[in-house]
Amino acid sequence: MAQTWPFSRKRHTLLRFVDVVGRAVARPFRRAARSEPTPLGVRRVLVIEPWNVGDVVLATPVLRELRRRYPKAEISILAKPHARELLAGSGLVDDVVPFDLPWTAQSNKYRLTPAIVREMRALVRTLRARKFDMTLDSRMDIRSNLLAAMTGAPYRLGYDIGGGGWLLTHSLPSNRDDSHKIDDWLALLDLFADAPSLATGERPRPTLVVTEDERERARRKLAEAGAKARPLIAYHPGGSHPGKRWPHQHFEDLIRELSTSLGGSHIIFLGPDEKDSSEWPSNAIVFRQPLRELMALLTCCDVLVCNDSGPMHVADALGVPVVAMFEIGNPQWFGPSGDRATVIRGELAGRGMSAAPLDQPPRHPVPVARVATAVRETLRANR
Repeated sequence: MAQTWPFSRKRHTLLRFVDVVGRAVARPFRRAARSEPTPLGVRRVLVIEPWNVGDVVLATPVLRELRRRYPKAEISILAKPHARELLAGSGLVDDVVPFDLPWTAQSNKYRLTPAIVREMRALVRTLRARKFDMTLDSRMDIRSNLLAAMTGAPYRLGYDIGGGGWLLTHSLPSNRDDSHKIDDWLALLDLFADAPSLATGERPRPTLVVTEDERERARRKLAEAGAKARPLIAYHPGGSHPGKRWPHQHFEDLIRELSTSLGGSHIIFLGPDEKDSSEWPSNAIVFRQPLRELMALLTCCDVLVCNDSGPMHVADALGVPVVAMFEIGNPQWFGPSGDRATVIRGELAGRGMSAAPLDQPPRHPVPVARVATAVRETLRANR
């Protein structure tokens, strides 16, 4: 399972109990199974991916496959507002339903104020009014399954983990320890026996689109900032949790080492709300850009050095070479999938989300020399 929350036996037991009770309670009320939907019968599809930037990027293969299988259907995605910028110009969706679900917040996930309750009710009314024929959700989360059920869609595809499988009409078991998140998404489409197979035998890669006008503006911006010498090496020191973040001091030391050995231009991308107390080398150029501008700037770079983060997935989807540190988390589940990506695993990578605290920096971070070697090898391989 592409696990996205810390595992505990207590939590697993509780959710299994909810699952058993829910199935028993719901059985008398379930409508008789309908015939499988056909391409002509699916007119409106809702993909539920309300989490982070990288999660939306990893959903692009299933969006593209839905477009291929149901070419006349209206495809929507329920996601945070950043999905609209990410997917602009891609043609993968017809509409973004922007919403910040309370349980996807970094803190105070379950503080259900009257305002939040009103917003949730309004969201459910909106989704029901859209009369979706089918929903898809690979989150493996009872909260997402409940939201899918509340849409009223006659076909609800998802996973039965942790309770809530009874809220779906078509579900898969969650024993997917060796699967990537992309595979989790695409496997849902196999629930329909008459569905056409993938266009190729290979796993589809995430894709995003940046226009030539956006690239040209990015090139001018870099030149004006003094980034003219090659190679142009980008760095993104951020990450959704402290446990994912390679120390800032290591990024500083890496920039100094690569500046000496390679020369070139060194660009640091910071998030709009990211605090920056680091003393970056004097030759480094720091940008804080909106998402679309970040995407365009990345396409001008020779390599991105980063943590397991949204920009890692964005760069990978844009075909930019990536060197990514996975201090924790599992690259088998959430790693970049491009052939120009290099993953450097920390000592706790791949051991499950409960193997290390998310709110503390890594105790034994990946050595700087190891990352510098990977960057040099990546640049040589992509000349």
